[in-house]
Amino acid sequence: MSNKILRIIIFAVAILVCLLALVFSFRFDNDKKDQFVQVRQVEAQNPQMVDELLAATPENLSAWVSSYSEKIQNANTELKDAQLQKDILYTYLSELKRITSEEMLADYKAKFGEHAASLFAKCDKKDDYIQGFANVNNLKDLEGYIRNLESEYDVIKQNFLVERNYLKAANSLVSTANNIAETPSANKKATELEALQKDLTGFRKSATLQNVFIIMAYLLAIVTVMLLLAFALIKIVKNFRSSYKILVVLALLAVVVLIGYLIGSSTLTPVALKKGMTASSFKMVNAACFTLYVVLFAAILSIVVTAIMNAIKNRN
Repeated sequence: MSNKILRIIIFAVAILVCLLALVFSFRFDNDKKDQFVQVRQVEAQNPQMVDELLAATPENLSAWVSSYSEKIQNANTELKDAQLQKDILYTYLSELKRITSEEMLADYKAKFGEHAASLFAKCDKKDDYIQGFANVNNLKDLEGYIRNLESEYDVIKQNFLVERNYLKAANSLVSTANNIAETPSANKKATELEALQKDLTGFRKSATLQNVFIIMAYLLAIVTVMLLLAFALIKIVKNFRSSYKILVVLALLAVVVLIGYLIGSSTLTPVALKKGMTASSFKMVNAACFTLYVVLFAAILSIVVTAIMNAIKNRN
């Protein structure tokens, strides 16, 4: 009885998740996918910008455009400097990674003083890098130094990409608002602004629904995997000799996770960049999602097939 109740609960939650996914897909306009992504990027970094646009009127829309155009221009100037710092560190790291022997290290150290003057001429952390390399006396020290620099570079690169994506999205939103603000017809301007604000509100609702769907999907995946492992361990402990089927299932689950990791994209999404995820950790998220879909499909298929087989047996 308890197993039937458990299957019913899992099946009900699975149906709910599928319904949420269907509702999201029907509510979402694919023609506005790019705009949806851009608005989500802006809200992730600067929700006030969207709030102010939602509250804008045809009379003050031009002021909103002017204000954020100036802010974006200033931010772009800062981003160029951030890119310069990133590129300097990347060049420095590339040079250090080419050192593969003590002789090459000694030669690089001998020329480092003069080389550092040109390499770090526009670097904000010139003294830190020079002092850091001064403490490198052998290849082992160099390996540790490179690891520290790589960690620093990953943070700088992620922050740069997040800011770059945000500015591109913000600039697109400002451009859209500017086209409306420059509309000569007052009635058309009001209508287009209202339509834009309606889209922004709809994007927020879609994003909320999407988040609910993702949370429930993750919860279902966690519960399903935990129950699977729990029942498998119990069965193995009670009857180890006849538990080979369970071991095969666990092995297949491991294979599914591996396949999900291998086929998972390493291209970081705006959310992943904002969370500071690495390419490897993002692939693990993709593997988890892939495993969720496979396990969910297998669970639903198993329940349906079992119900059909039981119905056939009862009829006979």
